Amino acid sequence: GLTFEQRKRLGIACELAGSPSVIFLDEPTSGLDSRGALVVIRAIRRIADSGRTVVATIHQPSAAVFEMFDDLILLKKGGNVVFFGELGDESAKMVQYFEERGAKPIERQENPAAWVLRAYAGEQTSNDVDWAERYKSSEGRKMIHKQIISDRTSADITKKLSFSKTYSTPFRERMRLMCLRMMTIYRRSAPYNMTRIMVAILYAFLLGSMFLNTSKHETWSEDQAAALIGTIFLSLNVIGTTGMTMAIPVAKRVRDVFYKHRASGMIGHSAAFIGMVSAELPYLLLMAVLFALIYCATAGIFTTAENFGWFVLFFFLHTSTYSFFAQCFMCLVRDEKTVGALQGVWIGLNLFYAGFVVRPQNFFRIFKLGLWINASRYALEGIIFTQFEGLSTVVEAGVYTPFRTFLGCTIDDLGECSGSMLEYATYFFGNQFSASNRGLDIAVLLVWNLLAFFGTWFCLKKFNYVNT
Repeated sequence: GLTFEQRKRLGIACELAGSPSVIFLDEPTSGLDSRGALVVIRAIRRIADSGRTVVATIHQPSAAVFEMFDDLILLKKGGNVVFFGELGDESAKMVQYFEERGAKPIERQENPAAWVLRAYAGEQTSNDVDWAERYKSSEGRKMIHKQIISDRTSADITKKLSFSKTYSTPFRERMRLMCLRMMTIYRRSAPYNMTRIMVAILYAFLLGSMFLNTSKHETWSEDQAAALIGTIFLSLNVIGTTGMTMAIPVAKRVRDVFYKHRASGMIGHSAAFIGMVSAELPYLLLMAVLFALIYCATAGIFTTAENFGWFVLFFFLHTSTYSFFAQCFMCLVRDEKTVGALQGVWIGLNLFYAGFVVRPQNFFRIFKLGLWINASRYALEGIIFTQFEGLSTVVEAGVYTPFRTFLGCTIDDLGECSGSMLEYATYFFGNQFSASNRGLDIAVLLVWNLLAFFGTWFCLKKFNYVNT
C-alpha cells in the first residue's frame, strides 16, 4: 500500500487531473514528519512554478518548508489579518515588517515561522499592541487594495480563459472509462459482492430444502402448496432487503467521490450514473441465476429451461429495483440515517402489498392501489405462475376448505378432490393473479427500474451534499 506521504501526493495529483488554474490545499503537511512534509511542499512548489496558483494553509512549518512560499497571509484569533504580502528572500520582508513595528528582533538561525508567531502572539507580546490595526494602517495593505482595484478596472478581455466545451474528452470515452473504473471498484469490493451472493446461495438452499422430502410426491396438501408460495415470497423480500441494505453505504462512497470529481471538472453526472448502473448489473444477474438454480433444484420445481429463464428474469428485475432504489435514495438525501427511513417505507410497502401477507381478495377497495403499483406483487405473480404451470404435482383439497368449493367439489362428495398447482395459485390469490399478466408483470418491474434510474440521474445532477 501507499504511505501517508504518498497518499497526500496522490490526492494532489488527482486534483491536477482536472487542470485547475487555482489549487486550494488544507494543511497538506499535517500528519507528516519533517522529511515527508518537505517532499510534499517541493511537489507543490513545482506545481506553482508551472504557472498555477496554489493557496495552502499550514501550521508550524520548518524553516525549509516556510522558505518555499512566495506570499503569506497571517491571521490572528477572530480571522483578522496581521500580515499579508511577500515573504522575500529568507523571509526578509516579513521580518523587516514586524521588527519595524516593535517586535523582538529575530535571532540567528531562528525559524522565521516560529519567530513571527511569538512576535505577535507570544507571551512576551504586549496586550496593548493590536497587530491587526497596525496592518490596516500599513502601506502594504494600501498597495494591495490599489492593485486589486487596478486589476478589476483594467482587465484584459482577450486574456480571459474560455473553453468550447465543458470536458476535454467525448461523452462516450468518459462513459467507457467510468464504467471500467466502477467495474474495477466492484471487482475489488469482495466483502460487498461476495456477502450478498453468499446470502443468496444460503437462503436459496434453506428455503428450497424445506421441500426435499415432498418434492417427489405427486400429490401435495394445501399447506405444502401454500408453503411453497410463502418461500418464494420470502426469497424475494429477504434477498431484496439484504441487497438494498448493503448497497446504501457503497452508493454513498461513490456519490461523495463523484461530488469531488465533478467540482474538479473531471466528470459529469450522466457518466457517473451509467457507471453506477453498469457495475451493479453483472452481480445482480449472477445472484439471480445462482439463487434460481439452487432453489429450483432443492424445491423440486425444475420443469423446462424456459420456465427457469422466467424465474431468473423476474427475480433479477425485482432484486434490481431494491439495489437501484438504494442508489436513488442515497443520492436524494444527505446521510445514511435518512436513507434508512426511506428504506423502511419501501420495504414495508413491498411486504404488505405483495399479496401474500394480506391476500388480494382481502384488501378494501381504497387500499388496492398499493397492490397494483407494488413491485413485489408483480415479481411474485410472475414467478409463481411461470413455475406452477409446468408442474405435474396436484394439490388435494381438504374436506371443508374453500379450495374444494373453488374446484367445484361439494362437501357431500367424499371422493378425492384435487387440482393443479396453477389452479391452487389462482385460488390462493382470489382469481386476481393470473398467468396472462406476464407481460404486465415484466412491464411494471421495468418501469420501477427506470424510475430508479431517472431518480439517481436527476439527483446526481441537481443535488450536491459536499459536507457529508
